[in-house]
Amino acid sequence: MNGPAPARAIEQAAAGHAGLGIFAVNLDRSPERWAAIERHFGQLSWPLHRVAALDATKGADHVLAVRGLTLSSPPNGVGWNPYRQRMFALVEEACFASHLLAWRQFLDSGLERGLILEDDAEPFPGFEEAMARLLSEGAPIDIVKFEGIYRKGGRLAIPVRDLGAAKLVRSLRPCSGGAAYVLTRRSAQRLIETAGKLCLPVDDFIWSQGLHGCDLAHLSPWLIMQSGAASTMVTARTPNRHVKRRDPVNFLAQGVRRLGLRFSLWRNALQGSPLSLLAARQAPWCPAGFAKHDAPAARPAAVE
Repeated sequence: MNGPAPARAIEQAAAGHAGLGIFAVNLDRSPERWAAIERHFGQLSWPLHRVAALDATKGADHVLAVRGLTLSSPPNGVGWNPYRQRMFALVEEACFASHLLAWRQFLDSGLERGLILEDDAEPFPGFEEAMARLLSEGAPIDIVKFEGIYRKGGRLAIPVRDLGAAKLVRSLRPCSGGAAYVLTRRSAQRLIETAGKLCLPVDDFIWSQGLHGCDLAHLSPWLIMQSGAASTMVTARTPNRHVKRRDPVNFLAQGVRRLGLRFSLWRNALQGSPLSLLAARQAPWCPAGFAKHDAPAARPAAVE
C-alpha cells in the first residue's frame, strides 16, 4: 500500500496536521439522529460540530430569509427548477439553506477543511483511513464526495490516487446525494457566492461543477451512506415536486441546460486534457457486496 500506514495517517490527522472539522446538519426535532451521528463520528480524531437545521414545518420566513427568496406558489412552492422541470419546494430550500449555514459555520471555525454531513450519514469500514490519507497526501481538491446513491456496477472515471479502502476519482457521470462531502475554505466560499437564488436541490447544486466552478472528485466506492431512516422531507415536498410543464420549448431548454452541466463535469474530470480519457477506468459506485437496503452497522466486512 502506498503512502502512510492507516495508523500513522490517522495519528498525523489527530496531531492536528489535517485541520478538519465535521459539521453535521440536524433538526432540533431529530435528537435520535444526532445521537447516531455522535456514535458514528463523535469519537474520531476530528472535532464534531452540530449545525442547527432549518425546519420548514415551523414556517417559511426563517427558511426563505437565508437566501432572500419568496414563495412563488404558496404555500410550499418556492420557484421553478428549470433543470428538472418541476417546482422547487420549501422543504428542499430548507435543506439547501441548512447546508449553506454549515458552509458558513465551517468558514467561521477557521479550520482548513470541513466534512459536511446530513444527520442520517453512516460510515463504512475504511472511512477513517481514507479521510486521513485524503488530508495528508496530495494537493487539496475543492469538493470530495464521500457518499453517493445506490447504483449497480460502475461509472467511467479518471483515477487520481489510492486512499486505502477507496480510490479518489474524477467521475464522468454525475453522482447526486449531499449526505457527506469535504470542502476546502475556497470551495465553501465559492458555493456561498454562487448559490444565489438557484431553485434546485443542494445535492444537484454540489455535483453541477458548471454552476460553482469548483474542482470536484469522488470516492470509489463511496464510504458513507444514508442510513435508510425515513426522510424528514418527502411528504412535504411531494405536492409541489411533481408539477411539470409540458411546453416543448421548456423541455428543450431543460435539455440544453443539463447538457451544459454534463459538459462542465466532463471537462473537470479530464482537467482540460482530452488525453486523460485514455486513463479512464470503470470505478464502482458502491462497496463490494453492498445491497440497496444494507446498513453499514450490519456489514462490518463490506470493505476490505
